[in-house]
Amino acid sequence: MDVNVGYKKILVPVDFSDASRKAFYVALKFARLFDAETRVIHVFEPMDTFDGANRVEAEANEMARLEDGVKRRVNELFAKGGLGEVDRRKVFVDIRGGKPWKEILTAVVDENIDLVVMGNTGTSGFKELLLGSTTERVVRRAPCHVLCVKTDDYEYDPIPVPQKFKDV
Repeated sequence: MDVNVGYKKILVPVDFSDASRKAFYVALKFARLFDAETRVIHVFEPMDTFDGANRVEAEANEMARLEDGVKRRVNELFAKGGLGEVDRRKVFVDIRGGKPWKEILTAVVDENIDLVVMGNTGTSGFKELLLGSTTERVVRRAPCHVLCVKTDDYEYDPIPVPQKFKDV
């Protein structure tokens, strides 16, 4: 069994939450370590409207505004993170509309991604139970490695280990 780990293309989804900001920095550290290309992806869910002509114009305007905002915020992440040593020529920003988990998985296949680094908020609730989180869906379906980065204040509920397994 050959276990040669080397990443050439890393994808990091960002929604600018604390978890995705931390994942962004971790992804860039991996990119520097492996001299890998980094793809930063931001996915927005298009608005629902019944007026076709206005919808196309509104989404075009929203896309342009969103693209400027995402690029500005990614640049802010670089500035705040002290990432001057990262080769910015190997960092690309991709903005897509759709369901985040579907667009992330599409990007993984389209771009031949080796590693996805994404934030995990650790939130739970009825919606997460019913639908599943974006991170969980990507982990289950991605054809590559997925690294889940937790925030510093991540709270977990440890699963109790039955006594019969503690003695093993």
